[in-house]
Amino acid sequence: MNTRSLSVALLLSALSPARALDADFPPTIVPPAAADLWVSFDKTDLAKPEAAEFPLSGPVLSDERTAVYKVRAEMLPLLSQFMHERFNRCGGYLTHDTMTAARASMRPTAAVPRIAYTLDQQATVAPLVAGVREENIRGVISAMAAHNNRYYASPTGVEAARWLRGRWSELAAKIPGASAELFAHASWKQPSVILAIPGSENPEEIVVLGGHLDSINGWGNSAARAPGADDNASGIAVLTEAARILAESGYRPKRTIQFIGYAAEEVGLRGSQEIAAKYASGGKKVVGVIQYDMSNFAGSGEGIFLLTDYVDPALSAFTARLIDAYAGVKSYTTKCGYGCSDHASWTKKGFPAAMAFEATFDGSNPAIHSERDTLASSGGDASHSVPFAKLAVAFAVELAKTAPPAGTN
Repeated sequence: MNTRSLSVALLLSALSPARALDADFPPTIVPPAAADLWVSFDKTDLAKPEAAEFPLSGPVLSDERTAVYKVRAEMLPLLSQFMHERFNRCGGYLTHDTMTAARASMRPTAAVPRIAYTLDQQATVAPLVAGVREENIRGVISAMAAHNNRYYASPTGVEAARWLRGRWSELAAKIPGASAELFAHASWKQPSVILAIPGSENPEEIVVLGGHLDSINGWGNSAARAPGADDNASGIAVLTEAARILAESGYRPKRTIQFIGYAAEEVGLRGSQEIAAKYASGGKKVVGVIQYDMSNFAGSGEGIFLLTDYVDPALSAFTARLIDAYAGVKSYTTKCGYGCSDHASWTKKGFPAAMAFEATFDGSNPAIHSERDTLASSGGDASHSVPFAKLAVAFAVELAKTAPPAGTN
């Protein structure tokens, strides 16, 4: 039986109510306490040939675009593997803790008010991006990948989040008023991490730069090796290098800047969904979001590839201008699909979001979601990520703008 057929067979047997998780069922999974969740899929995806033998039936909610199914929590990694093998997609679905949340996600959300995106910070940005260092990015990738895995339900997933909080706390200590905190999630172990740099003039307006910190190996065994060097230690490393540049330069923003490492992206964008929902319900003014999910595999040559689906067109067009002005490479476009990364959580809540990717979607790293996703599989260094870090610096400064020096009018 080929790998795809085996995967489908395992999914079908695992998701059947009549099928117990026997000792010989590969891989070994220890079910957690009973927990029902709701997962939503794009019906356009489900109608494609790739969705043949889709292991769920009988959606509990459905409209012209979305189908929602009730599942057990232990089935999430199995669904992630199905979507990865069939659609080459990380996740590809959204997970909800309640049916109420699932139903709410199906309703269109009014867009929050947009700001005008202007490129006028060249004098500040140009010297900052010149300070980006490949070895720093490589070092963070190596440190994150050294954890056995960063799976959202594993002890090492929690350890990785705490390590990141520690690294970001060192940077926050160099910035007046900045903080690095864990964002706890009640439904699973791994926290998200938020590094906040307060704005001096419009602190209520927030610029978000994010990437998921978790990793997964195929079926989601919490003990399986999942270094996740590209997916997504590379994105976290890019954010960390951008934060270092800002911290060590003395830069102070007019608007608040937040760097966020999201938990549990690989099982339905759970961390970013909770954060985006909290910001929306709290009336927070998020003026722009960029997502970094995989930046270190040059599967389509040099360049930064911006997604064109589930993003804000105006912000994405502005991000392309930033790439052309500051990153030292060209900008291109590609598509990713429903629920493929954390930008979709912000888009769902009406916030403007963009996503920068390492290649065309078809040219992305084939080693992800396995023990083979190491730094070596991306060439052994972080050179492909350097332009992404330059873009992160530019995005932060051009959206947050530069505050005048303290003591000046």
